[in-house]
Amino acid sequence: MLWWALEEIRLRRTGRDAPYTELVLELAWNPGPDSDPSLAAELLAVGVPKASQLWPPIGSVVLVAPGADAHPGVQPAVDTVREQWPAAEVRVVDETVAALTGANLDPEPTACVVVHLDAVHTSVALVAGREAVASGLATGGARGLADAVIGHVRERHGLGLGLEVAWSAVVHGGAFTPSPTVPGPLSVHGSPLTDDGPRPRQQAEVTLSPTELRVVVAPVYEPVADLVAQVLRDAPRETTGGLLLTGPHPPGAEDHLAERTGLPARRVAEPGNGFAHPQVLRDGVARLLAENPPTPVIEDRAGRFRRVIEDWASASVGDQDAYTPEELALLEALRLLPGRPNTDAR
Repeated sequence: MLWWALEEIRLRRTGRDAPYTELVLELAWNPGPDSDPSLAAELLAVGVPKASQLWPPIGSVVLVAPGADAHPGVQPAVDTVREQWPAAEVRVVDETVAALTGANLDPEPTACVVVHLDAVHTSVALVAGREAVASGLATGGARGLADAVIGHVRERHGLGLGLEVAWSAVVHGGAFTPSPTVPGPLSVHGSPLTDDGPRPRQQAEVTLSPTELRVVVAPVYEPVADLVAQVLRDAPRETTGGLLLTGPHPPGAEDHLAERTGLPARRVAEPGNGFAHPQVLRDGVARLLAENPPTPVIEDRAGRFRRVIEDWASASVGDQDAYTPEELALLEALRLLPGRPNTDAR
């Protein structure tokens, strides 16, 4: 698997010795009226071959998206995969199903409402039997929480904060529950703001109390609570179970949602509380693939390359268009292009 660190799409690569490459793409954006839903297809057609060292053949492609097949970027991506790699096995996984599987709960609940927070959105779905029964999507995500802290400190305290500092305030500031790492008010450092802009070489400190942070964070998190309530209204009550929070939710968010919904909630925190690397999704996809391995029909590449070289040397094939770009690259690397090899010199 190749994992390319973009907000919209992430990929990870298997090693060179793998019999084939599994390509995993996370379609983690929600296209609005001005967005191009074919971003994944464009990346597959243009960005992946040029920006990545994929070891062919591509045996399977897994698309992880909120809403699975309902995601507007999925079908263009599927069409591109089938055009680029006809032999590849294509799978589409709802990201809440991947998150539940990656949580590795023992026993795994037969049904629960998964609330998966990513960098730029929150996906909520009732997952029953690894199927998303009712679902919804809210924009903002972890970055939205951090941006709210940045805006508040800028307006209230006249300081410019970096994204990581602001996110640290969300995680350790005690907005929803007392912080185990920072027992008192949290001190953050930023650049003083003047009429001429921030002064990055100067640093100032401001103290943010848990009460102040809750006033900032809670309204931004409110769409998540509203979305959970909407999914619960749309879902059969007898199958809802509890709430499972995955991704970098603020500490105490599970208690906040439990109070709002009346359902028990638990949180599976991302390692390090970061939001740039969705480990729970990676683990979920890996587990799903392990439980049901893809079975692509892979041609014997070594035998194919031997035939390519033999055909070219014997001039049995006279048209370069008969070869794939990969095969032509091999011929060129072996100095068999341009022109015919000198068979007498061999």
